[in-house]
Amino acid sequence: MSNVPLSEAAAEPKVLDIQHDTDPAQDHGTARRIPHLGHTVLFFSLAVTATFLSLAVVLAIAHLQGTQTVDHHPLLLLGVQALGYLLTLAAAWWLFPRLWGKSFLEGIEWNALAARRWWYWVVPAGVALSAALQAASAFLPKPPKDPIEQLLLTHQGAWALTVFGILMAPLIEEIAFRGFLLPALATAYDWIMLERTPAGLQRWESSTLHSRAALIFGAVMCSVVFALFHGAQLSFLWGPMAVLFTFSLAASYVRIRTHSVACSTLLHATYNFTIFAALFAGTGGFHHMEKLVN
Repeated sequence: MSNVPLSEAAAEPKVLDIQHDTDPAQDHGTARRIPHLGHTVLFFSLAVTATFLSLAVVLAIAHLQGTQTVDHHPLLLLGVQALGYLLTLAAAWWLFPRLWGKSFLEGIEWNALAARRWWYWVVPAGVALSAALQAASAFLPKPPKDPIEQLLLTHQGAWALTVFGILMAPLIEEIAFRGFLLPALATAYDWIMLERTPAGLQRWESSTLHSRAALIFGAVMCSVVFALFHGAQLSFLWGPMAVLFTFSLAASYVRIRTHSVACSTLLHATYNFTIFAALFAGTGGFHHMEKLVN
């Protein structure tokens, strides 16, 4: 016979949070889904604002007028993008912990430990994926070079683009697409497909684990947006965009499989590193960029 008072025994069991407290005494209440679509819209709004702000700063420093002038200075255009990325990260790092009640890295499931644990297959996967997709790209229509890609025609510009492409672009883009957008889309899918029954609502309140269908939906739609994000750079040609879509699916798989944005960032950085390493080798250390003209 139980020694628990009848009033307590009759009470409904407490709902445990996904943050995985298994002791009811440590329960934090209804599971919170972080980040959701609202957080994602806010993040991308910060990114747009930061880009315009960085453009204004660069124009003021360089004493230029109008974006067309910046387009004729690829290095300045790269500086606008880099500064915009840094401002976005700084603003997000400050804002979202105040909304989430947890650190920024914990909220986006950065999970650096997973990257340290699984680097030995993530890095080779990035190299293999880059080699395969670049080989496939040889048979696809090539887009005209955009202003930033013009940097590859100079020694200094090639180094600047290499550093940006290996270090900064993978970090910010993976935070945006795999840290925010993918889980937000998966959460939205699960909410739409949720059974509106007491049992279904209790599952929603007790766990933030996504269904397999939601993760597939999130990965596919996130990859569509990722390809479109780079669409202008690729003149919206279907072939190059399909390559980016395929890469994004692979990065999404790594992020889902490892529960780590750090792992997808490592894959992305390795993918880009392989491309720039091939360029470095093929142009004599970026000293013979004229070979790229042909």
